[in-house]
Amino acid sequence: MPSSGSTLAARTIEEIADAYDLRAVIQAALAAIPIDETMLRRGVWTYVSVERHAGTPPGRVIMALNDLIDEAPISPLATRNALTRRVVLWGVEAYFGHLGGDVVGRDGRALSDAPHPVRTP
Repeated sequence: MPSSGSTLAARTIEEIADAYDLRAVIQAALAAIPIDETMLRRGVWTYVSVERHAGTPPGRVIMALNDLIDEAPISPLATRNALTRRVVLWGVEAYFGHLGGDVVGRDGRALSDAPHPVRTP
């Protein structure tokens, strides 16, 4: 990851296309009626992970997520604000690590649904 917030790693055309496609997934989830929160959460986690790997500063990633929500036709304002809070939390979790809530795995189950190994002293 770059040491300066103003220095970004060069990206390939494929990486740019992937980021664009992931934003499109988020936009589609936000446009669904009702909003597809599973697809939205997966899209946010994947998009943020790709941006983090590319060296994008966390503030820029959060601003991009906010812009996607602002462009979506979500009302009333209370619903938009609650969704924004959830999406930002998911973004922070994806960028910095698991902070709370359930992370959805590839099989559609939350990690907390997975069996935990028995620990012996």
